[in-house]
Amino acid sequence: MLRQWLQARGFGPLGLLLWSVSLCAWLLIVGGDRLHVALPLLCGGPPNALIPQGVFALDFAIQTVGWPALAGGSVLMVVAMMAPALAGPFLHLWYRSLSRHRWRAILLFIAGYLSIWTVVCVFLILTAYLLHGSTGSELGAGLVVAAAGLAWQVSPARARCLARCHLRPRLSIFGVAAFTDPLLFGLTLACWCVATCWALMLLPLCLADAHLPLMAAGALLVAIERTRQPRPGRSGLVFR
Repeated sequence: MLRQWLQARGFGPLGLLLWSVSLCAWLLIVGGDRLHVALPLLCGGPPNALIPQGVFALDFAIQTVGWPALAGGSVLMVVAMMAPALAGPFLHLWYRSLSRHRWRAILLFIAGYLSIWTVVCVFLILTAYLLHGSTGSELGAGLVVAAAGLAWQVSPARARCLARCHLRPRLSIFGVAAFTDPLLFGLTLACWCVATCWALMLLPLCLADAHLPLMAAGALLVAIERTRQPRPGRSGLVFR
């Protein structure tokens, strides 16, 4: 009974493996990932009028941490927060692919999923940076995002996006489609995940000094949501 209860909540063998991957990403972040070390400088502290705004924000971020650290830190953030939520898609790929193509399908899915999220995370970092400059404080930026995120969290539109995250597409096992279907699955799922979880990603970036606890809370919320059956058109709150 306990075993079935744990598996239903993402703590089966695959779920535990994904939680372990997430934990490894957390250890790298806590251990001094360059992007997350520089996050208080990028998105926190007292606003500096000399720091360029608008189109120059990306150049400032690149000069501060560099492209490799910016992309790598974004990937780590996504893996830390989203890996436990991917058990369902991985099982779908595993059982709907030929045995000799399973790992290829999973790798193509991961490539598509991370490519979308990496680009989005860069823009979320820049958004947090610009919000901080516009509001004049971390707290102001955090309150703006929290208010917008709460309104989105309880909206029917978000519930529909969350329901899309539970969809499992048809996967071809032969021809070119055997390559493109897993990739498109990753790209599409990432887009729905972004629509569902953007506020959970943006809030820790706005409150840079508290971003690790907020990331952990967001990761737990995402994992809980993905183990529940969605209710299209209903509130997106988890605790109901």
